[in-house]
Amino acid sequence: MKKVFIDTNVFLDFIAKRGDFYAPAASIISLASQGEMELAVSSLSFATGSYVLESHYKMSQHDILKNYKCFITLCGVTTVNEETIRNAVETPFEDFEDAMQYHSALMEGADIIITRNVKDFQKAQIPVLTPQEFLQQLVHPQ
Repeated sequence: MKKVFIDTNVFLDFIAKRGDFYAPAASIISLASQGEMELAVSSLSFATGSYVLESHYKMSQHDILKNYKCFITLCGVTTVNEETIRNAVETPFEDFEDAMQYHSALMEGADIIITRNVKDFQKAQIPVLTPQEFLQQLVHPQ
């Protein structure tokens, strides 16, 4: 079964129901809930997400935790540890947070990364797709 890692932006698209970005994220989450793939999200996404959801989307801590409690039943949570940080420091990624996400995904054995910021993962050694590209590939596999 394919292990799909979703980046923080896709995670937040789903939790915050962010406009046009919500439907593709929800479709991916739905496929995972149906057992079509194994989904993984970095522990870093939960921390970053909590801040963004509370400060930018004015979501209460209660609602954030309620959403998280449901979400973690659908996915695995990858770790960010000393090895992740060491690898991220040595990676030629422009953005350190993206490097941590990438190495967290690699440590978990992810087959693919789903993000809306594909350009930030140009140095990745596994496929990186937008949610729309990923869903399109499921419909029309190459």
